[in-house]
Amino acid sequence: MPTAIFIHGAWVTPRCWRYFTPLFADKGYRTLAPAWPLKDRAISDQLRHPDPRLARVGIPEIVSYFKAIVRSQPEPPVLIGHSFGGLIVQLLLDQGYGAAGIAISSVPPCGVSALGYSPAQAVRKFWKLFGAPSTWRGIVSPPQPGAKERARRQAQGFETFLVPESRRIFWQLATPAAKIDFRRPGRAPLLLVAGHNDRCVSLETQRRNWQRYCASPERTDFALFPELTHLAIAEPGYEALAAYCLAWTDDRLAPSAGGPTNLPRMDDRRLPSGRSQCDLLRKPAPAA
Repeated sequence: MPTAIFIHGAWVTPRCWRYFTPLFADKGYRTLAPAWPLKDRAISDQLRHPDPRLARVGIPEIVSYFKAIVRSQPEPPVLIGHSFGGLIVQLLLDQGYGAAGIAISSVPPCGVSALGYSPAQAVRKFWKLFGAPSTWRGIVSPPQPGAKERARRQAQGFETFLVPESRRIFWQLATPAAKIDFRRPGRAPLLLVAGHNDRCVSLETQRRNWQRYCASPERTDFALFPELTHLAIAEPGYEALAAYCLAWTDDRLAPSAGGPTNLPRMDDRRLPSGRSQCDLLRKPAPAA
């Protein structure tokens, strides 16, 4: 039985995977959705009493934590991450962990602009959001959605469960802690998934992330879901996203993976054309 490990992002808990994991389990996958270090308490407890040790948790500590989980599995698992968890998936694959990886609405690695600004503008933006680098050992309260976003969530009938986060992980995005060797040979296959309506990590940022892998000899695919936002894994429409991730995973884990396949290779770099589901990747042909 293959194992799929789901890695959540910043400010959230494993509860964000509450719709995804049952779909993978129904298809025969053993699913694990561990909390990041120090984030396994009840949401209400984390909000009332953030663990002061959280301020010392950085990207290396999170990566090491998931390395230990991956090593404890009987065979290399599939790694699936969302937002900051997508970056953790990319870092784990870069270091030789995992049989395949999926990064959904991923925060980009060091060197890929997430803001569309110059480096100086990016630093000023981070300074405004998270304070000076000298105070990076702090804890950040959960962001509050604006009135428009709250109304949209209420209309669609879904909610998020946010908790405090380490400030350190955000400042480390500009350090070697978040750096990847995009040319590394031997890396497991990777799928980057973007939502066209993502206002947290833009489509352009995610496309730049994908393009940095162009020099890699290993498979890197890109898929766009035109209707989805940054909350793709838990908002209406998640079913199509989960089904596609399942199909891609099955294709990559098939005994013939690496040989002929009807999923296009990375040199198909055309931009999405706005069809109803994914554009850069075609669905695997149904079994006979």
